[in-house]
Amino acid sequence: MGLAVLALVQITALDFDLPFHFSHQFIFFLAPFLAYNFIKFHRFLWKEIDSIIKGLVFLIGFTAFGVFLFEGLGFYLPVSSWIILFFTLLLVLLYCLPLPGFKWNFRGFKGLKIHLVALSWVLTTVFLPLSIYGQGMAEFSLVYAFQRYIFVLVATLPFEIRDMKLDDPNLSTWPQKLGIQKTRLLGGLLLFFFVSLEIYHSISSNFFLVLGMAILLMGLVLKSKAQQSKYYSSFWVEGIPILWLILKHITM
Repeated sequence: MGLAVLALVQITALDFDLPFHFSHQFIFFLAPFLAYNFIKFHRFLWKEIDSIIKGLVFLIGFTAFGVFLFEGLGFYLPVSSWIILFFTLLLVLLYCLPLPGFKWNFRGFKGLKIHLVALSWVLTTVFLPLSIYGQGMAEFSLVYAFQRYIFVLVATLPFEIRDMKLDDPNLSTWPQKLGIQKTRLLGGLLLFFFVSLEIYHSISSNFFLVLGMAILLMGLVLKSKAQQSKYYSSFWVEGIPILWLILKHITM
């Protein structure tokens, strides 16, 4: 996940001609790593089970070390970047922890899960790198962010299809609500809009590369099913941004 986020950040940097330093790249890798581990393991931290605690000692220690490095590297970020990081962190906390006075979190609201994921990725891979170098929120960057939002929504669908029987029915995810076939159709419509934005605004420097990534993602969505291999979504789908970045460097 961290590599996929970093790849999308690098794509943003190339599209906006941003000269990212190594310390900034490390932050973009570390931030999703910490967020993902918190989302995945935060429930275990409240249980007094020796075997689980022993199994998480290394993970917690490594995460704490990561937080220490993140704070040190992020000390030199501008205020606008810290504001974006704060809202991203708030989304992660609200995704996991119950709201004050309620028994459920944002993830528990019907149909909200996929949008929280997409919004957090847009904040991290578009607005945060732009803010580091003082780029304003012009129409171009807003359209770019919306296009990235659509891409992440569709890239999340194979995960939603995979987890449709494991997720709480009250989550009302797209596969649960629409079924797999209609979810695939909706993914195709969103990718058509994604490519249309590229045609209209000429956001990227290589339209055919963007079109190719959309076709590849659509193919993976069409092949997605509830019973899929362990690494289908976690490797092949998350690998698309990495492939996109490699091809973008080759074709520049």
